[in-house]
Amino acid sequence: MDADIDFVHTGPGTLAGRYLRRFWQPIHRVHDLAPGRALPVRVMGEDFTLYRGEAGPNPSPLPGGEGTNPHLLAFRCAHRGTQLSTGWVEGDDIRCFYHGWKYGPNGQCMDQPAEPEPFCARIQIRSYPVEEYIGLVFAYLGEGTPPSLPRYPDFETERDPRVQAAWPCNYFVRLESIRDEWRIGPVDQGFAGMADIRQIEAEETDSGLLQRGIRSHDDVTVGYVHMPNVHQFTVCGSPPDQSGNGSWESLLWIVPVDDEHFTTFNVTRAARGDESSASYQERRAARAGNIARRKPAEELGEEILAGRLRLADVTDRTMNLNVVQDYVAIVGQSRVADRAGENLGAQDASVALLRSIWERELRALAHDEPLKQWERRVAVRAGKTAAASPEKGSEGC
Repeated sequence: MDADIDFVHTGPGTLAGRYLRRFWQPIHRVHDLAPGRALPVRVMGEDFTLYRGEAGPNPSPLPGGEGTNPHLLAFRCAHRGTQLSTGWVEGDDIRCFYHGWKYGPNGQCMDQPAEPEPFCARIQIRSYPVEEYIGLVFAYLGEGTPPSLPRYPDFETERDPRVQAAWPCNYFVRLESIRDEWRIGPVDQGFAGMADIRQIEAEETDSGLLQRGIRSHDDVTVGYVHMPNVHQFTVCGSPPDQSGNGSWESLLWIVPVDDEHFTTFNVTRAARGDESSASYQERRAARAGNIARRKPAEELGEEILAGRLRLADVTDRTMNLNVVQDYVAIVGQSRVADRAGENLGAQDASVALLRSIWERELRALAHDEPLKQWERRVAVRAGKTAAASPEKGSEGC
């Protein structure tokens, strides 16, 4: 890996930050942004003001929108620099609580109550394109005209958007670990899960990276990383009447909060054809309620990392043990992992390929050379099948 190509830092002006800002990123959950409410949000080391109009005039054209307008502005008022989200929403505008300066959705100052000769026309803070889709608020934080927001038709009618609490670790550690099928697996599975994998294959596709895990009996698990930071996969579980887990398909965005924290935005849908959407959502809600009454996975992970608890001691089956395990393995690599001491092997094919793709794209960006134009797959089926190809995907569950 080229030491001059920095994947880690994503703040304004950094190479990886410039690259990630060329793509739409989720920044909030639609359901958690009430009409007339303003909130501070932090993405890639930058702070912003996110708010929704009291009664936006334009209904959302995209599935999963609330029908009122969300807006994203700079974090601070241009007058004395106080935090703009502490103010209040008026119609589709926002007013600073300190001296009452008001801004429209485009960042233009519209009112300066204490000024005998207002100079609103000279004051405009930055605004950013925002769209609601599949239950998430997406923002484009880059320069120039944004590309079209990618669509995922399979998730437009059956979805379960969730936001995972920020983990104290750099986003790239999570991104390159997401397709690590050699990790040990659930606590009670031990090394048996690893023994079932014969080979890992990875290849670049028009959308990013495709990985196959070739298992016993020639079964293949397939997962995709859509560049730059979206993971799509299917888990083929037992029928719901046997395990309560069932089969589901997910989209995951790994979004940096800053260089030492990331947030995961997860949109999930039922993948098994014999389960209705209503049944799936009811089952997921019940399971989430059980987990919410237990100690958070992140708290358990910290206790394990501190040596006060062992992974094998987590026996409560209402917990999501995979999340606890992932937290321990990923956060345990330190907040910003030192890759100089690594020794990659054949099992790390997808990690090496992902780093190679990122290195190539960031080098091209650094030298103002053409970047690859990724074509988003919108109907892939990642899961278990006897054979899979990047052209056809897999057959799902």
